[in-house]
Amino acid sequence: MIKQIFDEIANESSTNEKKNILSKYVENELLKRVLYLAKSKRVKFYIKQIPDYVYNEKTPIELDVVLDGLSLLSDRTVTGHNAITYLKNYLSGLSPDDAYVLERIIDKDLKIGMGTREINKIFPDLIEKTGYMGCKPFSKKLVMKLLDKGSCYSQEKMDGMFINSIIQGGEVQNDSRQGDPITLENPIFLTELAGLKDCVINGELVMEGVERYKSNGIITSLKNIAKKRAEGKDVTKHIEKLEKRHMPYQEALDLIRVVAWDILTIDEYYTRKCIRPYNERLAELNVTVDGFRTLSVVETREVSSLKEVMAHYEEIQSRDGEGTVVKSKDGVWKDTKPSYQIKIKKEINLDLRITGFNYGKAGTKNEHLISSVDVESEDGLLKTSPTGLSEDEMDYITSHQEELLGTILEIKCSGISHDRDNNFSVMHPVYKKPRTDKSVANTLAECVEIDVAASLL
Repeated sequence: MIKQIFDEIANESSTNEKKNILSKYVENELLKRVLYLAKSKRVKFYIKQIPDYVYNEKTPIELDVVLDGLSLLSDRTVTGHNAITYLKNYLSGLSPDDAYVLERIIDKDLKIGMGTREINKIFPDLIEKTGYMGCKPFSKKLVMKLLDKGSCYSQEKMDGMFINSIIQGGEVQNDSRQGDPITLENPIFLTELAGLKDCVINGELVMEGVERYKSNGIITSLKNIAKKRAEGKDVTKHIEKLEKRHMPYQEALDLIRVVAWDILTIDEYYTRKCIRPYNERLAELNVTVDGFRTLSVVETREVSSLKEVMAHYEEIQSRDGEGTVVKSKDGVWKDTKPSYQIKIKKEINLDLRITGFNYGKAGTKNEHLISSVDVESEDGLLKTSPTGLSEDEMDYITSHQEELLGTILEIKCSGISHDRDNNFSVMHPVYKKPRTDKSVANTLAECVEIDVAASLL
């Protein structure tokens, strides 16, 4: 029955029709179990290849019984060669259709063209979402409120590639903020992460000795090369291009470092609930990554006054850093932007005109959705492409591109700067909201005036 449902969905090309088909089976509890086991990143089976097997009709077994038995693999009661034999016996006893379903579960690939986001729309909250703890924008009032309670932490606000490193049983899964896998080909930091206890590290990928703007591009190229090679594609030209522009491929991988600022248990990460105060988590993080070459804790200092907060911020700015974050010592981890975690970073809002739309990268869950827009000033002298759209915003923009083209969008950014060709550019642009009340965008001169007028204090 489950195999037939999968075939029905796989044979439909339309995402909406796939969801319509799946919704017909919303009461099917066995289907829900299969979907969860196959798509949940929390459940791992530690078997990298499906063993050869032959159907044995003399020892039949039902799929629901097998699903119960998979817990012995996921909790590592059965491991190594015993685990392979254990799985082989299950595969042999199932009907061919059910054996196919079990293969899909073990491979973590349903092959139906539906991601976690689409499945959760039919079965709400069935599969764990990726949590992210952000920061409130700068507010002198919020900072003073924290300081009135006692000393806080001030940490450098990193500007690398965000990463959640999930370590379970010596295996490492690196995910983006959105939950997409970050695949790299054997960098040193992966080996060091694999040596940690089971935990989840929140941090960013940077490159030692490489400026932050350049390192993000190099890491993205390394990630894309690894993904293409995993898909069986020839990456020779991509590696040659990287090496011609930057450095040898393996050298680039070996320069990657993880700079971390938080640590969670596996349960805390997947339930998105944590009651431990930040000072405890930070102390644990310092002990956990101590002594490793490629793992470190973000620059942190204790501050007791606004003067000390701003002194650290200005020091980071003088090093061409992005800014700082002030954190309460007793703050718990939350999947939100709590008032006890505040960005010290200049932010301005600009009204720019929408001139184009960009789909997400191929192979990601957003490849069929608009994930960024192109905007420019009224005189066309300032151009940028803000990101940071929510899932609902991506859905809406994808469906309304024609009517949104040419309208005014408010973006949030860290200020105006110049690119390598001395053209005006925008630092860290983020989508904020459509301005249906406006028909004229800011000119470049107006944007510069807004930037100059902005002040943290």
